[in-house]
Amino acid sequence: MRSLLSLSSSWLLVLGLACGPNSNGQGDEGLGPIESLDTSEAGITAFVREGRYRDWVAEPKVHATRAPHQARVRVFFNDTAVTSLRAGNAVHPVGTILVKELFAEDGVTKKGHAVEVKVAEGPGKDTWLFYEGFTPDYTRNYYGRGHDTCHGCHAAGTDYVTTPLP
Repeated sequence: MRSLLSLSSSWLLVLGLACGPNSNGQGDEGLGPIESLDTSEAGITAFVREGRYRDWVAEPKVHATRAPHQARVRVFFNDTAVTSLRAGNAVHPVGTILVKELFAEDGVTKKGHAVEVKVAEGPGKDTWLFYEGFTPDYTRNYYGRGHDTCHGCHAAGTDYVTTPLP
């Protein structure tokens, strides 16, 4: 019995390490590309590290955040998000993507990124893929569809978008 308990504890430890403390335990969501964004955790990490969102519509400057994302932030909106927000849509279309750069209090030192991607039609938390990763290595990310840590604050927005278009 003791060896069975030891084996069970070992498997729980392995599972805990594989899923990471911040994930929903789901690993890659398997959604494939959306608006040319590879929606896997590794794909989103590469996307933000390479700054492939930097030519999108953005807030004019880094500012204090009202959300639990570091101290200061700046949000970028892809064309689908811009069109939907300008139209005043109550539910955003698949392909709506927002990227939030996360900064330290100095407003210069980048600490990471938060990303939300609309991945399914209709309203509800499970229609969004959430990601939040931190410099320098982006190894302990929050990632998942309808992520438990993210959806609570985002539920206060219009279809989970809390940042107004600049």
